[in-house]
Amino acid sequence: MQFGYAQSDITPSKPIPIAGQMHVRMGNYTHDPLTVNAVAMSSGDIRVVLVSCDLLIMPGELANNVQAECQKAYGIPARSVIIGSIHTHLAPFTEDWLGISDCDPNYIEELQAKLVKTVGRALNDLEEVEVYAGAGYLEQMGFNRRGLHHGGKCDMYHGSWLDGFEGVEGPRDGEVGVVFAKRPDGSVKVVISSFSTHPNSVEGESFYSADLAGSVRMFIRRNLGEDVGVVYLTGAAGNTAPSKLDDNKDRKMPWRGEEGWKRSGLYLGGEIVKIISGTVEPMQNPSLRLEQATVPIAIREWPKNLNPADMPGGFREYYTKMLAEWPRILAEESPADVRLNVVRVGDAAICTTPAELFVEHGLAMKNKSKAKVTLLSELTDGYVGYVPTKDAFLHGGYETWPAISSLLEENAGEIIVENTTRLINKAFAD
Repeated sequence: MQFGYAQSDITPSKPIPIAGQMHVRMGNYTHDPLTVNAVAMSSGDIRVVLVSCDLLIMPGELANNVQAECQKAYGIPARSVIIGSIHTHLAPFTEDWLGISDCDPNYIEELQAKLVKTVGRALNDLEEVEVYAGAGYLEQMGFNRRGLHHGGKCDMYHGSWLDGFEGVEGPRDGEVGVVFAKRPDGSVKVVISSFSTHPNSVEGESFYSADLAGSVRMFIRRNLGEDVGVVYLTGAAGNTAPSKLDDNKDRKMPWRGEEGWKRSGLYLGGEIVKIISGTVEPMQNPSLRLEQATVPIAIREWPKNLNPADMPGGFREYYTKMLAEWPRILAEESPADVRLNVVRVGDAAICTTPAELFVEHGLAMKNKSKAKVTLLSELTDGYVGYVPTKDAFLHGGYETWPAISSLLEENAGEIIVENTTRLINKAFAD
């Protein structure tokens, strides 16, 4: 098997609006660079390129344009170029966000060109490698961020420091999945990792940053070499974050802020390096397979009991506009095309979805997977917003409110898990 790697800087050269909040912030300076990281994989007549971008979301139109240009320029099938975002809340808008901000067209034009060139450089870098896979576990980070009130209501970040806290709604996923490749001289060429948390240690600031992924990359390269390719994937993290809600009366947040950003890179990056150090046997004759499906999933109706006038603060104006827009969305955009990919790399599977999956769906995929190690990548090849569980819809809260950021019918998670499992089974049919 052959692997190739390329990286490009996609940090804007000037202040432009940053996505990730209900208000406009400007990127006034660069905390750490925004990059696009691409790994090309080749075996026999199969080539796949997996691209991870330090962006909030990857719109379907942008992904389609890049994929079409790559097919034209490099002869690789468009759908064999898989493009995702890590979901940093400190990167520019990549599509117009109703009522908040438009994206900068010059930045999008530059971004698209850089993505195409990065894919080409990764393909040109292909060389024979040994491939490994392993998994570790973190006891902290990636906490469930939905807190239950007395009576069953649920809110994002409703913690044990507040009256009426009844516990967190669901589980977390502490598994760290890693696929990595070594050159014949034993040096590490590429690391692909996945962990299920919102990467938002420093999300509320007004600077450009890859947030958690940037800190992790820095740690890995300090320990394994500055030339190591690091492709960071955000797993099923729709309801997980660095904030611990339960058993935290003093509201201590060691994984937030600048110190939390540094600590997170040490903690998660350290686990990734530990996995690499402890995985000593390469895969024998690893297979490379790509299985794909586009699944139409309906957009849900606006709930009769949801009135934007009852919503807090900055949400009110945004959801008032969403309510007015909803009939058009239902008429013109339903069902949504949900693009799913499963890349088999020997004993490992890399599963992608355009949704912000709740962690329960990610755990279900892993439990059903035939792979030795299963990595997940959300917000890939498009964007369809949060996909909560049925229990979450009963409890309510931000992730369940209909908007551009939460579109699909209530059983969408089960549909995505079922179809991804089918693709995994097909990839591992032998």
